[in-house]
Amino acid sequence: MKQLQTNEHFQVVKIEFAAGANMKRHIATSDAYMIVEDGNALLIYSGETYELSKGETSLIPANEQHMLKIIDDFKAWIVLASTAQIKYPEADNIYIN
Repeated sequence: MKQLQTNEHFQVVKIEFAAGANMKRHIATSDAYMIVEDGNALLIYSGETYELSKGETSLIPANEQHMLKIIDDFKAWIVLASTAQIKYPEADNIYIN
């Protein structure tokens, strides 16, 4: 995960994962808009599974625990509020901001 840009309102983060990887369960403290650049993944939250592929966008509500299972090499941008944090509850760690 790499923060590409930030200003007083928004931050843009890029994620890249190889096929077969998983992004473990986490939350974002603001709504998160994911824009898929390439690949395929399963987005899992609220008891539902959504397949994401190139060119698709998805809104993940603030504080909604979710995870990604990567099907094919995956690249996406995530747009969040500038003050948003991404938290991994199991480890109680914060990785952005």
